[in-house]
Amino acid sequence: MSWTWNTTGTQGRKWMLRHIAKAGYRWTPPPPLPIPRKDNSAWTFRQRIRVLSGWPVSTPTGQRPLPRSARVLKSLDRDGICSLYEEAGRERLGLGSGSPRFRAHLDPDSLHYLFPDPAVYYWPNDDRPWWQCRVLLRMIDGEQITDMVAVLPETFIALPSTLPRMRQRRLALTARMLERDNGLWYRDHEADCSPQRCGYPPGLTA
Repeated sequence: MSWTWNTTGTQGRKWMLRHIAKAGYRWTPPPPLPIPRKDNSAWTFRQRIRVLSGWPVSTPTGQRPLPRSARVLKSLDRDGICSLYEEAGRERLGLGSGSPRFRAHLDPDSLHYLFPDPAVYYWPNDDRPWWQCRVLLRMIDGEQITDMVAVLPETFIALPSTLPRMRQRRLALTARMLERDNGLWYRDHEADCSPQRCGYPPGLTA
């Protein structure tokens, strides 16, 4: 309830209060959620050691390890990252679809990064032949956020890998430690969004 209340917006809160009152309950709205950090500039000593300790994605108990070709972080420009989201939508993989809004809000001059980092419930198997990839995106306001997209193994493997291994580890840990995701960024950006600022045509909602 706390998460829903704090992320639903004014109209959603009115709807919640109306239905709670209709059901005859008394309810005190929760305090605001902690503000997610917008960066990870101050690394702790332990976090720096983790960069040296190996690849951050571990295999859950009882699952088959990802192949060595999945323990890599790839860098892509805006067109490249958008094509992965669009492929996920075409193939109906369930994570990511691509949209004009998504493209318009990515920094066109920055690199974006991704690497396979499946949750336990998305770990690949015979019925789920794609990889859940964690994405590190640079948005038009310069902020870095994290997201998830489903990528076919053959698509991921075909992407070039040009980054030094240590930098791959550092970027992967940065993506894992970020507390700001796509949904939170868009929610906070909505009030400032305009065709003049974002180049996003009015009337497009997807």
